[in-house]
Amino acid sequence: MIAAIEPTWSLVLASLVFTIGAVGLLTRRNPLFMFMCIELMLNAVNLTFVALATKRGAINGPSVG
Repeated sequence: MIAAIEPTWSLVLASLVFTIGAVGLLTRRNPLFMFMCIELMLNAVNLTFVALATKRGAINGPSVG
């Protein structure tokens, strides 16, 4: 049986990716690199949402109605 990855590891990875993006955004002057760093930061936020939804057990999204 394959063990599931703990949400804690996903949060650690997300914080690492967000930090790389923030440092890159603050140190680069090229607009292309700045947009790539912003994309890294947004991907880290998305990974955080997925990790927290997995921890909560509600990966189907919010129920309407």
